[in-house]
Amino acid sequence: MNSEQAIHNPSSSVQTITLGSTGPRVSALGIGTWAWGDKLFWGYGNQYGEAELKAAFEAAIAASITFFDTAEVYGLGESERILGRLIAQSDVPVQIATKYFPLPWRFGSSAVSEALTASLTRLGVTSVALYQVHWPLDF
Repeated sequence: MNSEQAIHNPSSSVQTITLGSTGPRVSALGIGTWAWGDKLFWGYGNQYGEAELKAAFEAAIAASITFFDTAEVYGLGESERILGRLIAQSDVPVQIATKYFPLPWRFGSSAVSEALTASLTRLGVTSVALYQVHWPLDF
């Protein structure tokens, strides 16, 4: 992404960008959801819960931020499930980036397909804007 890819959307005050040279157009600011449902690192369920996440989601949507980044490993899938529930309750279209974690026994193309299918199920959607490898592995 470079400055030439960023544009101002005249119908709102949100800036959008194109991911890569031919990718989807998304809000320039996205919301990361690692902490959504993650008990181990972020204390989900003790220090905050789904009500707080719903408020954060609604505040993002109100600010025209409609791009959310999650991963199958965030909260062992709970981040995707929570995001899916919030999306289902909203009438505003959002774009999702999620990630595949290539464990040693999950390097084949069928493993990637199965992982994506599981993510789509948890999210309750039929597609995502961006599907990524979670670590900077070279394989």
